Amino acid sequence: MNINLDLLAERFDKSMIVLKQNMGPQLTNRTQLGLTPGQVFMLHFIRKESQCNVSLLADKMEVAPSAISVMLDRLENQGLVSRTRNKADRRVVIITLTEEGKRKLNEVLEVRRKILHHCFKQMEPDHLNTLIESLEKLSSIVQVMEIRDII
Repeated sequence: MNINLDLLAERFDKSMIVLKQNMGPQLTNRTQLGLTPGQVFMLHFIRKESQCNVSLLADKMEVAPSAISVMLDRLENQGLVSRTRNKADRRVVIITLTEEGKRKLNEVLEVRRKILHHCFKQMEPDHLNTLIESLEKLSSIVQVMEIRDII
């Protein structure tokens, strides 16, 4: 069997663009829940880590720590995160989600879950399982690849 990787890559790219437009950051904007896509990402990451510092957030989001501080100011003003100084090292600021931050993130994730359920219900179970397994496999490949070795 001869596989045309260029054609598959083109089909994949087209599908990913549509998915990102409808399920990614634009979904956050369209739900009008009062958060930007970057804020949702930050809340999600902070919850995953349970607590983190500015440097870790800056590394994860690939921005300068000063940009993170500005974003955190907005989230703190909305009552979604709290910042406390590390007792062992006062230079380190620990960021955690407030109860309101957890509630707001859950609200966003619930909207996403409902949309995914709507889409999944329109697919055959076998196709859906194959899709998820393929995405999981692709995710594991992408996580360990070295870009420099490929290009």
